[in-house]
Amino acid sequence: MNSIYFKSARITSFCLILLAGFVSIHAVGQQNDMAYSESFVNQTEMSNLSFDQLAAGSNNRAFINQHGNENTAVISQRGSANNADINQYGNGNNASISQDSSGSSASIEQQGFGNTALIAQKGRRNVAQISQSGTDRSAAVVQNASGMAIKVTQH
Repeated sequence: MNSIYFKSARITSFCLILLAGFVSIHAVGQQNDMAYSESFVNQTEMSNLSFDQLAAGSNNRAFINQHGNENTAVISQRGSANNADINQYGNGNNASISQDSSGSSASIEQQGFGNTALIAQKGRRNVAQISQSGTDRSAAVVQNASGMAIKVTQH
């Protein structure tokens, strides 16, 4: 198991690449001009790729947890007080969360094989959740206004 945890109070540029021996586990975290933002990446098995970027703002939180092989997760945040969580169990899953907002929350949980999920949030105080299990499921949520909430479940 490989874990990476970042806590920042004004990190202008931080990049970490973790390569564990012959196992292809990659984790990249980057924080720019962040005040008290947190990023956590946890990966087990091999061939997982994750990237979280806290690009601008304060009090943002990003969490990526992957178990399996060939999973990809990306979190990009701009604004303040945003929360993003990606949990993937299985193989070949892809997840992406993009937040250009304030006070928003997004979460993706996928179990199985070959699933894809995307959440894009703009505006303020939005909530989005995608939960999928099975094989080759796809879901996307786009929130372009404020105060929106949606939950997508596929089993």
